[in-house]
Amino acid sequence: MGSNSAALEVHDLDVNDIGVKWVVTDLYGLLLEASREAAQMLNLSAAGLRGRQLLVFFDGEREHWRQSLRAAAAGMMVDREGAVRPRDKRPLFIRAEITRTRDWRHGETLLWTFTEPESGEAATA
Repeated sequence: MGSNSAALEVHDLDVNDIGVKWVVTDLYGLLLEASREAAQMLNLSAAGLRGRQLLVFFDGEREHWRQSLRAAAAGMMVDREGAVRPRDKRPLFIRAEITRTRDWRHGETLLWTFTEPESGEAATA
């Protein structure tokens, strides 16, 4: 049952945690899956996000995000704040938690969960 459990966890996020903004990428940042809420945040459909590079949605500090992606791919749990730029919209300040997981369809993947930032900088983005 080992490899199916991670897939069930990702599936449970979609079913049980309505409102959670999450995406699943490969270890290089290619988008594989997205919650409806994450797709709305980025101003695309979930299907429209598949196959795109997640890092292009970050507004500035892309090299820092690339380093965070590499750290998560190496097995570290990454938690950081920054700005995403939805398609054709103004940037949004977010907090991202990135964890490596195993998905039964895609193998080794990264789960990105987006929440409101803890710092008071949300209004400045």
